[in-house]
Amino acid sequence: MNITESIIHGIEKARDTSGPGSATVVPRLTPLPLDDRLQNLGDDVLKLYGRLSNGYGTLGANHMIHVFPKILTDYHAGKTDLVAMSKLCTEVISTEMAKSRLTTTSYPVFIRYENQGRDWLLIAMLKLKEGVGIDSTTLDLNDSLFFDVSNLREAARIDIEKWQNDEQPYLSFIKKGTGAEGDSSAYFRQALACIDYTDSKYNTQKLIETIDSYCEENEFAAAERQSIRAKVYEHCKEMKDDDKPVHLVTLSAFINPEDPTSFVDYVKDNNVEIHETFSPHSSSIKKLQRYTTKFGTISLGFDVEDIFSERVYLDDDEESIIIRNPPVDLIERIRKEKGIDPEYNEE
Repeated sequence: MNITESIIHGIEKARDTSGPGSATVVPRLTPLPLDDRLQNLGDDVLKLYGRLSNGYGTLGANHMIHVFPKILTDYHAGKTDLVAMSKLCTEVISTEMAKSRLTTTSYPVFIRYENQGRDWLLIAMLKLKEGVGIDSTTLDLNDSLFFDVSNLREAARIDIEKWQNDEQPYLSFIKKGTGAEGDSSAYFRQALACIDYTDSKYNTQKLIETIDSYCEENEFAAAERQSIRAKVYEHCKEMKDDDKPVHLVTLSAFINPEDPTSFVDYVKDNNVEIHETFSPHSSSIKKLQRYTTKFGTISLGFDVEDIFSERVYLDDDEESIIIRNPPVDLIERIRKEKGIDPEYNEE
């Protein structure tokens, strides 16, 4: 990434507080120096963002309600600079943080950069982490604070050119969290006026379910079903690796080149709730190529190809799964546990 300008601000807020005055903006008045420290930070954030980004949306168009898009528009038009734009945006984020009891002190960093011939704006909420450092002169240990990039929970990225041309998707997000704090990042999306949010995991799992029902309705043979699942896996993986969204229309053409709209028509005809554009979920797409299950104390996992090669064989009569050509050490271990002589050879 080639960073063209960047700045960071602070928002101080104690946990389990909310309401007016609970979040205070600590602004920076000048852009950050374009040095190695910033470059390393930007590279780390962008690398993690590429792995975690899991949804797409658009910016709200009503400037009377959606504040951030108006701030961004003025910045892009040259009416404000990075310092002013980012400070106004941080104030909006601070207002939304104050509404949530779960939010805590964070540092919004704004990075304008160029990559792959495109102009991007990345906004990420960073957290500080305490650790142990060392004084390089005295070699004494001391307390140290550093950005815990690995704990990145809220971030958004805008493709400036696509946004200007209203070419969707131009806005992507990270949504991270589970349990009671599962949607603690909602304040961030609300601050940036993200609408039409699409969840990566939900859409990917829904896609896999729909692929199976599509194959069943069309009465495809087992080999054809596996071929389709393989195509979907390869396409989704390629899109994820390239940090690009999946488009159902494009995917439909991959699935059935002779009838390129067949799958997307099936989705529409059956009112399947899959977003037309979404980011593939890394863990979920693996289910297209691999089966995993657990029953009792046994965990079993194998690629679909192992079924067709009959390394994993189903004995219908015995209602048993047979694993052929297992590792020799596994065979020896089982024989040892059963007290079978390793020299035993059944005639």
